[in-house]
Order: sequence, then C-alpha cells, then structure tokens
Amino acid sequence: MAEKTRKQINRKMVCIICGILAVIVVLTSLIFAFSKKENSTVLQATKSTVNAINLENNEHMHVEEDASGEKVPVPNGYVGSSVTGENEIDTGYVIYEGEEAVTDSNVADAQKNRNQYVWVPVPDISKFYGTDANGKKWGKNYSFSSSTSSSYDEITGTKPYNWSESDGVMTISSKTSYREPDIVKSYDYDSTLKTRGLGAKTTHEFLNQLEKEFNNMIVSVEKYGGFYIGRYETGNINQETPVVQKGNTNISSQTWYNMYKRCKNIKGDNTNVETGMIWGNQWDRTLMWLIETGSKTKEQIADDSTSWGNYNNATFEYVNSSGSTVTKNENSGTKIPTGNTEYTKANNIYDLAGNVYDWTMEASSTYSRLCRGGVCSYSGDSFPAGYRYYSYPTYSYNYCGCRSALYIK
Repeated sequence: MAEKTRKQINRKMVCIICGILAVIVVLTSLIFAFSKKENSTVLQATKSTVNAINLENNEHMHVEEDASGEKVPVPNGYVGSSVTGENEIDTGYVIYEGEEAVTDSNVADAQKNRNQYVWVPVPDISKFYGTDANGKKWGKNYSFSSSTSSSYDEITGTKPYNWSESDGVMTISSKTSYREPDIVKSYDYDSTLKTRGLGAKTTHEFLNQLEKEFNNMIVSVEKYGGFYIGRYETGNINQETPVVQKGNTNISSQTWYNMYKRCKNIKGDNTNVETGMIWGNQWDRTLMWLIETGSKTKEQIADDSTSWGNYNNATFEYVNSSGSTVTKNENSGTKIPTGNTEYTKANNIYDLAGNVYDWTMEASSTYSRLCRGGVCSYSGDSFPAGYRYYSYPTYSYNYCGCRSALYIK
C-alpha cells in the first residue's frame, strides 16, 4: 500500500514538473517573440511606408523588387543591382546608371565606371521637413547623441537642431543658426559675384532658387517614400560633370559654390531625375536609417566613428591609387580613393565617416555652410559622422569634398 502511494505521488510530481516546464517553454517563446518584434519594429518601418505608397511605373521610373520582395522605385536610366549584398533595402539597395544589368560577373567594372546611388527610405515625412507660419518648407535637422535623456529620441539618439514645432507649425529658433534652405549674407557671400553661373543673378533670386530645389526634392520624397544618396564621395570634382564611382581620387579642394553647381550635372542628360549636393536633412535621415537598421549604433554616429571611418586613429587595409593593397596605420592622416576599403562601408554607402569632409546645402550663421562626416586628419571621436563643421563657402580645402544625392521626378 505504501509502495502504491509513493508511485502515485511520484507520478503527480512528474506531471507537475512537466507542467511547469511546459509553462516555462511557452513563456520563453512569448518573451523571445515579443523581443524579436520590438527589435524589428523600426527596421520594418523603414520599408513599410514605401510599400504603403502605391508604387506604379510612370514616365520617370519603374518598380523593382529587392531580394526580400519589397518594392523599390528605380529611375529610368538606372537599374537595381542583382548582386547579393547590394539588392536589399535593409542593407542598402544600390542602383547603377545605365541599362545593362549588374551581376557578379560585371559588378567590379560597374562599380568603377558607372554612377551609383543607395536608396534611403523616409518612413515618416513629418520628421523630414516642416512648414512655418508663412507656408515655407524647412528641413528638419537633428543633433545626435548617445545620451539617455528624455529630450533625445530613444532609438536614434536625435533631437531637433534649431527648430521646434507646435500644432503642425514649424519655428526656426534662429535665422542665423543651422537652417535650410537659405542663403548666407555676410562678407558678400551669395552675392552677384558668387552666384554667376549658379542660375541666379541676385541673392533674392538665389534664395528663391534654393527654396524651389528643396521643395521639389520634398515632393519627390513624399511621392516615392525616400531618396537616393551617393554611394561614394563625389569624384572628378574639378570637372564640370563629376562622378559617383569607386576608386576616384579627385574628391576634394573645391569651393561650396563649385560643388553646388557641378553636382547638378551628374545626372547628365537623364530627364527622369535631379542630382545635387546633399541637403542637411538628407544627411541626418541617412544616419538615422543606419541606426534604425542596426548597421551602426548611436555611439558610432554621435560619439566615435573610428570603427567605421578613415580617421587619423583608425587602422585598416585599403587599395591605393596604384592598385596595391596596403595598410593605413594609426596616427596617420591619409586621404584614400573613395570606396577602396570595406572598412568604411555602411549599408553599401562608403566614407560617410572620415576620409574627407562633405559639403552640404545646410547654412550656418550668416556666413558659412556645413560640412559633415569628419576627416582623415583628425580622430573619429573628434569629428564623428553626426558632427557639424562649418566653413566659408568660398574656401577650398584639401580635406573637403562633397556628397551628392538623387531624387526621381
């Protein structure tokens, strides 16, 4: 009788233990699923808005699908890459100028000889621009920080830079601080002398021109759900028609005015797109996208970009202008051919951190324009990718280049 009782108790204990284990398994699965959902929320958002837009072929673009079946608007005159690693939105969807398909067999040649851009989704247009009480559209520019303060966005580590918004009306805190689109007036900048050949004869005309260009870009981003950023730093910048191609060494030493004008010519005779110097809000959106997709952390954007940029204190291998693979040693400020090392790649975009500064359209104070991305002559914690460096638009520096952007009409 006692033996029978013990067996009954043992069976009950086994059942209880099995029940507890089953509950643990279920709870663990739920926790994992919830965690996975939380981690992918923003990542999924980068694609969902684009696909929520009813993308259909039109006279300026055709719809392609990335490796995961997500729709991408590709301008006519360009093709999406078929190469694994270049054909998915989340890791950088690359388009190449021209009609020939880009495959494993010809990608190396295409990277060196065809202009390339990477698609940057804009899932929430309200974070991209705003409208003031007078109806003017302003770019929403952001400061980046790894701070856990509630004033910074928890995911991207950003907060508004020189603007606020209330009831849908955007206010620029200071018309002499960071802003776009706008002119710079001091020291005769943006005067008739400086705007010759830029499409305007007076500062008033130039301001109207900048506002029109900005507004047209916004219309495109709203229509298609994003924009394209130059895959490399702009090359051949001493020529009237620059390029966005791997391995170019002519990537610096031009004034803001020269690059503003020349970046428009990158499109060539393609009437389906507009190309130009990147706007500040496009630069900020690109960095936020890198954080959202998990490509980079807030710290790598805001505090120290040494781990993915060509800085004085970085060490990595790259291909030099002679075609040899060499080591870039620490404590050496070495400007390298753009795109010639995988060390500086983030979502298929090269040299967003370090190498040479990139001029942007953003204005600062009454006399300067903004350079972004840091530079090889300083450390990555001094000038990380999110840092703003202001400079006179008439100056040309050995370590200051440009980044272009493209949008579909």
